[in-house]
Amino acid sequence: MSSKIHPPGIRATKGLAGSVRGRLWPLGQAAVGLASALATGGALAQESTPPTETPRTESPAPAAPAAPSEGTENTFVLPTVKVQEAADPREYHTEQSGLTRLPQPLLDTPQSVTVVPEKVIEEQNATTVRDALRNVSGITVSAGEGGRQGDTFNLRGFSAQSDTFRDGVRDLGWFTRDTFNLGGVEVFFGPSAVLFGRGSTGGAVNLTTKRPSKRATSSVSLTGGTAPSGRLEVDVNSVISERVQARINVLGQLANIAGRDDVSENRLGFAPSLTIALGQNTSLDFDYFYQHEQSVPDYGHPYYQGGPVGITYGVGRDVFYGVRGEDRERVNAHVATARFQHRFGEGREGSPRLTNTLRLGGVDRFSRPTSPRGLVPAIHPETIGRERYQTDTDNLYLINQTDLRGELQTGIVKQTANIGLELSRESRDQYRDNLTATGASPNLPADLFDPEPTPDLSTVNRVFSGSNESRQWDVGVYAADQMAISRFVEVLGSARVDIFRTRYSAVDRAGVRTNLQNKDTLFNWRVGLVLHPLDKTSVYAMYGTSANPSAEAGALANNNATLEPETNQTYEIGAKAELLESRLGLNASVFRIEKTNARVANSDPTQPQLVLEGAQRVQGYNVGVTGQITSAWRVLANYTHLDSDILEHTNPYLVGQPLPNTPKRSLSLWTTVSLLDGLTLGGGAVYQDVTTVNNPTSAAQSYNKVPNYWRFDAFASYTLWERLDLQLNVNNLTNRLFYDQYYAGQAVPAAARTAFLTARVHF
Repeated sequence: MSSKIHPPGIRATKGLAGSVRGRLWPLGQAAVGLASALATGGALAQESTPPTETPRTESPAPAAPAAPSEGTENTFVLPTVKVQEAADPREYHTEQSGLTRLPQPLLDTPQSVTVVPEKVIEEQNATTVRDALRNVSGITVSAGEGGRQGDTFNLRGFSAQSDTFRDGVRDLGWFTRDTFNLGGVEVFFGPSAVLFGRGSTGGAVNLTTKRPSKRATSSVSLTGGTAPSGRLEVDVNSVISERVQARINVLGQLANIAGRDDVSENRLGFAPSLTIALGQNTSLDFDYFYQHEQSVPDYGHPYYQGGPVGITYGVGRDVFYGVRGEDRERVNAHVATARFQHRFGEGREGSPRLTNTLRLGGVDRFSRPTSPRGLVPAIHPETIGRERYQTDTDNLYLINQTDLRGELQTGIVKQTANIGLELSRESRDQYRDNLTATGASPNLPADLFDPEPTPDLSTVNRVFSGSNESRQWDVGVYAADQMAISRFVEVLGSARVDIFRTRYSAVDRAGVRTNLQNKDTLFNWRVGLVLHPLDKTSVYAMYGTSANPSAEAGALANNNATLEPETNQTYEIGAKAELLESRLGLNASVFRIEKTNARVANSDPTQPQLVLEGAQRVQGYNVGVTGQITSAWRVLANYTHLDSDILEHTNPYLVGQPLPNTPKRSLSLWTTVSLLDGLTLGGGAVYQDVTTVNNPTSAAQSYNKVPNYWRFDAFASYTLWERLDLQLNVNNLTNRLFYDQYYAGQAVPAAARTAFLTARVHF
């Protein structure tokens, strides 16, 4: 968390005059002088513009004024000006990715990358990665499905279910990731297989964790919400010695969801980390992440007449079809990481640097949700079926990544290259029981408009549904080289080979076991051209590939075990610029993603059930801005336009339909303005277009769609004392009913209007 720290003997200026002078320095000396004159009643103060990289400090105490000399009786003596510490431009605008295998600045990277910085996460009180990603257009969130829930994202129309990473290493497991130990969230759009491996068709999400630093800081924040909810966060960074620093982040949360009966999100988190300098050029890092969740899962509302019943049929936003006291989600996530880094060549800039990361992680998850299924009667329904089941899922993974990167000057060509090796083993064991009722239907009936929260469960029996286990191994080798031929031209080439093996075993409800295995060799590559027509600008073109093996999500079936991976191609042309002394970043791109061999149902019943005869395409453009327009005005905004199509399919009726969960237009905006000393106001807006959630296979079926929506939020913070900040957030200001998580089976209502008050103390 950021804090306003002043060196000993230096204090922030109080009062309107100091505030106005401090906020207007980017506009030039003349504007500062005029504002100072107006604020101080005629005394003209001049200030110099400091570098943006360092905080501004007050001027030293002046010497005693000299006696006026002859002819100076009309000369005014300028008063000493105390200057407030300038905001760090990097708090909004990020110039470098946290990935060690992406050594070039984002300006020189031929790919769309959007970063949600820690400052924005803090200002928005964004407690989950899902909340943080509201700041990134072109992303949708899937609702729970078959017992799954948590962070299931779609990027540019394609599933990124297994494409979440933590500090560049794959982060597995179905759970809702909290932000209490995150220093930012990076979204890499386009083909990222050379960076991350399998999947990443539409892109990948990388979480950057908070690391120890050589500056001793501590903060405690306490938040209360109207849902009601309460949240405590502690962040302590300790400098044990010049060579050893430690940091610990702690979280506790008890939270109901505004506007949703019986739904809660209760979490506990603990994340210590340690950095040890073994030598001048060698370091060793350790960090551990633990998150516990004990919540009530929300599977939302069913569809009727083409949309969620809350929109099309007048069902209340608060209507929850679960069973009070019985529906639950329990998660225990553990991630332990050790990282070794060494820079060769006496640590000179550009010298080769070796990084080895070893991670052991596990996620144990138990879920007992209720899915709303089966409206009765079909016309003007009054009853909904409660489909209930429980799943127990255990994930365990061990991953080692080794990266070596460095620079080489050959004549006029400067090469920035890296090579790497990734070894991983993943396992998942899952067990499922159905909770079925005796009678005509296995689903408990409930009133569609007023469901009984504590129904009679005496007729419900637990019936074994199935179990499965999977073991996966991956060996990945990758290399990249970005050559700067001159200060105007750079060429990028990269490639990765993965050998991905899966062994899968499943037992059905009749006790019949099926053993399957699969081995895929994935070769993906990418090339790019970067031009620098002006300083701090780039224009780029990029082409890359990615692949989706059948066992990408850890499961196999008889109809896909022998299929080759789906393959994808992405074309992107874009431009980036850093303005106002690199305080403000601009970016824009046009892109096309093509999946040329999508898995589709076979129309020939004598052949395998699935064949690689489909084709899909998503094309569009995005624009974005992030950073400081002035020292007082910050902004993070982006817009994405997506046009998706099914180009080929064995069922002609599907050709021409859009891809599910792919809104045509989406917009995200967050902006803040520091008006007076210590007072900051701001707000945000999120827009998402009408979104289809299914693909009808015949004229007898209809589209289900989630309506478009606007969401507006407000923010205010005030530094009450030097070490105490108060922050107010009001989310969904208009209290509009909308759905921001959905899939073909149901859509989940977003929280109603909610206010949060946070007190944050810095030590």
